[in-house]
Amino acid sequence: MARLPFYRAGGEGPPLVLLHSGGMSSAEWEPHLSHLTRHFRVLVPDLPGHGRTPLTDTHLRIPLLADAVIAMLDAENIGRAHIMGSSMGGSVALWVALRAPERVDRLIVFRAGHRRSPQGPALMARMADPAWWHALGLSSWMSRIHEPQGGPEAWKTVIRRVAEMFAHGTDHLYTPAELSTLRSPTMLIVGDRDPIVPLEHALEMFRAIPNADLWVIPHATHIVAARTWRRDCFLQEVVRFLNRTA
Repeated sequence: MARLPFYRAGGEGPPLVLLHSGGMSSAEWEPHLSHLTRHFRVLVPDLPGHGRTPLTDTHLRIPLLADAVIAMLDAENIGRAHIMGSSMGGSVALWVALRAPERVDRLIVFRAGHRRSPQGPALMARMADPAWWHALGLSSWMSRIHEPQGGPEAWKTVIRRVAEMFAHGTDHLYTPAELSTLRSPTMLIVGDRDPIVPLEHALEMFRAIPNADLWVIPHATHIVAARTWRRDCFLQEVVRFLNRTA
């Protein structure tokens, strides 16, 4: 049985799970919670190996992270939920929707693809380098949110594990034929200049998934400003998709 992750819950309405990106924690979603909890019962976990949830295995693996999400749903007696995942969280959300489709109502895959980009190895090497996070001004914040993993330097292990999972793992990779079996209504969100999820990859997913929407955010890389000046339009599109009738 999967270990229950640390998570926060709030709001009323249909259940909505928010899954953070690699190297982040549930804190990634804080700018959105006050709005989303007006519409949904929102569950926000720290995925294993991040924040306040320990890693119970030697390596990060997408199925391990997905099992923690399902354990959280079971603990809340939730049969089906909307799931929105950001980057690594999007890969986890997609895994759950494909492997446990009975647990997913609507699916939002935000900044996550189905195959490796040509720039993937260089990008994963950069992500594993603490100097990159220092340059972004995020290292102190990363140190704080991941201190439960083993102290103020534990964040460096967190980012290394994430980079290794995506550089060498295959659990996040799918063929168009596999994507064609997805039955949840799905919204794909990608920046038009994202080097991790190139636009042509997003278009492949859009064409393969039977009931898919595609929102391409203009002049955006993997960082799309969904937490800052694009927050309002991001939330508007998300809530509209989740509440739309068939």
